[in-house]
Amino acid sequence: MDLSILIVNWNTRDLTVQCLAALAETADRVGADSLEYGPYRAEVIVVDNASADDSVAIIRHRFAWVKVIENNENVGFARGNNLAYAASRGRYVLLLNSDTRVHAGAMQHLIEFMEAHPQCGAAGARLLNADGSLQPSCQPMLTPGREFWRLIFLDAVWPRATYRMAQWDVKTPR
Repeated sequence: MDLSILIVNWNTRDLTVQCLAALAETADRVGADSLEYGPYRAEVIVVDNASADDSVAIIRHRFAWVKVIENNENVGFARGNNLAYAASRGRYVLLLNSDTRVHAGAMQHLIEFMEAHPQCGAAGARLLNADGSLQPSCQPMLTPGREFWRLIFLDAVWPRATYRMAQWDVKTPR
């Protein structure tokens, strides 16, 4: 298994269903227990944190290729991901929020990036809003100076400041 896609769900049935549908639509092939993106196989694991909205039943009915882990209580996002990670078999792991819509080619591109950069320990994708505009999703490591800058609202006065990394062309890897 090349990739494990981990999704934590808690009463976000509709979002999770849309996310899973997008994963299937962008796959080259949907198998009994995995998706294929080019030459790569991916498993999808959904951890349900005791949802009260039929999430589990609908996911199992519509997406038989998804492995579902049902919790009896809401154990939170971090622990939910840890449970999914413990059950995963992929060489690479993708933490995917249930409100994400994956674009065609994204999974294969991320795997190929990791394969080409073995020194890289993690990768994140460029995030887009529903209208296709860029969603700011990165910033430098937090320091006391940067936190002070943000707390006194200087980033609102100088929005192109380095705190927001506005000078970085997001079309290039970093």
